[in-house]
Amino acid sequence: MPSYDYRCNQCGRVFALFFKSVKDYETAEPRCTNCQSTDVNRRIRRVAIAKPGRDMSSFSANEMLSVLDSGNSREIGTMFQQVAETTGVDPGDSYRDAAERLTKGESIESVERDLSSSAGSADAE
Repeated sequence: MPSYDYRCNQCGRVFALFFKSVKDYETAEPRCTNCQSTDVNRRIRRVAIAKPGRDMSSFSANEMLSVLDSGNSREIGTMFQQVAETTGVDPGDSYRDAAERLTKGESIESVERDLSSSAGSADAE
């Protein structure tokens, strides 16, 4: 779930907004959580750049969010796979399939759309 930091130009408050997907972020009109102003600026946080062979499973939450914010599906898929391997818990077929598809470079939107439609079909059953 992408998280973005903002600063309100009206009241000066710094706040974070969470979105279900990058697409939701792109269509959102951010509002200050304090004064409801739309006069806000997005703040850039520290950026973590994943390097080949790097163990992303030990990243902090902010470093993982930076990988997610990057939009690089291969890095995101690799991170998902590494995290699943280190937990010792079976994440399930959908998770493994999504991670594998992302690692191969498939678009995040395509994988997300397929997961949403398969979740909807399972709910209907």
